[in-house]
Amino acid sequence: MLQARLTPRALVAVVAISASWTCAARAQPAFVGPSGLVQEQFICHLPGTSDRRIGIYRPGGPQRCRVDYTRDGRTLSLWSSGHDYHFCVRKALDIVELLETVNFKCSPHASEAAATSPSR
Repeated sequence: MLQARLTPRALVAVVAISASWTCAARAQPAFVGPSGLVQEQFICHLPGTSDRRIGIYRPGGPQRCRVDYTRDGRTLSLWSSGHDYHFCVRKALDIVELLETVNFKCSPHASEAAATSPSR
C-alpha cells in the first residue's frame, strides 16, 4: 500500500518515466565518452527493488548538461540543455523528489570526476 499521496504533478512524472522506460526505442541512449563523467549523482534505494541512479553530466562545456536515469543496468537520457546547467539540476531533483514520494531513500554521492581527480 502506498503511504504517500501523489500529487497530480508526481503522478504525471511517474507515468512519463514509466512510458519512456517501456518505450525504450524513443529514449536517447546515454552518452559515453571522454567527457561523459557524472558531475553530480543521487542513488535511490528501496528494499526489494533495484537502485535508481540519477546523474547530471556536463558533456562539453560549463553550461551544457544532461540528466540520465539508470534502473536495472539500463540508462536513459531524460533531459538535456545546451545553455542552462541549473535546468538539469532542477530536473534531477524533481526525479529524486518523485522517488522519495514512493518511499525510496535517496542520497547524493561523490561524482566520478571528483573521485578520479588527483588530490593536492
